[in-house]
Amino acid sequence: MPAWRPSLEHFSRLVAPVVSHGGGGGGERSPTPPSRGDLPKFVARQFTAPSATPPAITPILAIEPALIGPPEIKLPDLAIGRLGDPFGRNGQLSSGPGSGGGIGGGSHGGVGDNDGPGFGDKDGGGMSARAATGSISAPELLYKTEPEFSEEARKAKYQGTVVLNIEVGEDGKPRRMRIVQGLGLGLDDKALEAVSRWLFRPAMRNGRPTTAPATIEVNFRLL
Repeated sequence: MPAWRPSLEHFSRLVAPVVSHGGGGGGERSPTPPSRGDLPKFVARQFTAPSATPPAITPILAIEPALIGPPEIKLPDLAIGRLGDPFGRNGQLSSGPGSGGGIGGGSHGGVGDNDGPGFGDKDGGGMSARAATGSISAPELLYKTEPEFSEEARKAKYQGTVVLNIEVGEDGKPRRMRIVQGLGLGLDDKALEAVSRWLFRPAMRNGRPTTAPATIEVNFRLL
């Protein structure tokens, strides 16, 4: 029976924004989820999208990374000292699997898993209510279904780890599951199938259930 090991990140010190709409996303096609960090400032026009990783070439004239939105937006105060996604994971620096610059799993130079040069759970720029006030506790696994080996992987004696990004809803059920590190040979589908039946105690914000992202590692090992 394959082993499993969930890795659930948590976040804290998130500060309320002054707007409740907008958002965006980005990424640099990294195979790993976006790393946790501070947001850049908001400006009316973006010249440089944020990145969680150092540039390969140091520019002669550096332009400060920024997001598009009202400059008076109050940013989450994480005081980490590097750019990233406030809802990202601790560990290796990564701008995430999205595209078009920025950080996350989305596109078009923002931070997050949506579309646009802002930050949050909507599109188009600015900041959404995703960064609501209060500390957030991590989801906790309550029930799991063990993943099975695919017949193809078993015959090939193929082992490894599948890494998923998921969202745990207020009802404790996983959704919006995405493979960020796959194995192939049918094991990716087996991992998704198993995790889709898991049940979590949802993340809590100020004593109330709230939706939160989580990173899951499903290890396939032949005994």
